[in-house]
Amino acid sequence: MSTSLAHSSHFTRQLGTLVAAGLPLLQALETMAKSEQTPQLRELITRLCVSLENGSAFHMALRQSAYFDALYCELVAAAEMAGNLDEVLLRLTSLLERQQTLRSQIRSALAYPFAVLCITLVVVAVIMVWVVPVFEGIFSSLGAELPALTAAVLHASRWLTSGGAVAVAVSLVLLCLLGQRLLKSAHFALWLDSHLLQFPLVGKLMHHTQLSLWTLTLSDLLKAGVPMLDALEVVAASSTNRCLALATIELRSKVRQGRSLADAMLSLSPDVFFAHVFPPMLVQLVSVGEQSGALDSLLAKLAQQFMSQVDNLMREFTQLLEPLMMVVLGVIMGGLVLALYLPVFQLGQVL
Repeated sequence: MSTSLAHSSHFTRQLGTLVAAGLPLLQALETMAKSEQTPQLRELITRLCVSLENGSAFHMALRQSAYFDALYCELVAAAEMAGNLDEVLLRLTSLLERQQTLRSQIRSALAYPFAVLCITLVVVAVIMVWVVPVFEGIFSSLGAELPALTAAVLHASRWLTSGGAVAVAVSLVLLCLLGQRLLKSAHFALWLDSHLLQFPLVGKLMHHTQLSLWTLTLSDLLKAGVPMLDALEVVAASSTNRCLALATIELRSKVRQGRSLADAMLSLSPDVFFAHVFPPMLVQLVSVGEQSGALDSLLAKLAQQFMSQVDNLMREFTQLLEPLMMVVLGVIMGGLVLALYLPVFQLGQVL
């Protein structure tokens, strides 16, 4: 988990508990500053106390820190106006902890295959650079024609030892630089994020993760009394997927023209980039929520459904990833072993 997210979650949990216990905001912050062990957080809380003592509003003091995004500050601003800061802080704690959980689940799922892949690459490199040349000398002394697989492995080994490794490293660096440049292109980033959401399993996992945070964020903003147009603007700014962010901006534009949120979602269906962003179930329940006047509650329930689906998809992804990695490892290592020992087997048959 990122340090910034962990710090803001810890800060919000403590502050929400103290404010809910009845302590005034400034006194709660001063209490936290005295007991805080993390130097960065202690410095942050001290700055917030100084800002409040100078007459600044709490949400304005928060905007001066990199720990708190636009969504956080907007919710606090609405809470200060409504007088329910303790409730909003507790909701923010839940939202931040949910984000932490999602990041932790994703990193845990990817940590094992990434480590195995790195170890495999190192082992393959060692075999290709130091082991295969030894076998090549043995095969040369035999003078027999080598199988195609063995010849290909020997050719790859000679290429790596004669400068191919440097070429691979340079190519990877150039690809990274090219990728960074392409990601700076708004059109390419939109195309990439749009297609990422359509991948069979990983895309579905990413899509539901984004939708769970989208619906939960919009629900919290509406519950805090933030107007729909302002709430959509904040949600768009807090979305990490460019496709979902731009779709939310389009929604805001159409809502400003007088359309309902559900109707605005339906109007995006002809667009090639945004057609799949908001599933029909979401649009239908948003329409029901707008008609019943309970949109915030329905969005919160939808967020719970999406979170439950994310948990299920994460389990499926983890269960599928491990055997897939074993198959990949078996093909790579088994192919190398077969390539090196196939001439030996053939020689044994001849003898």
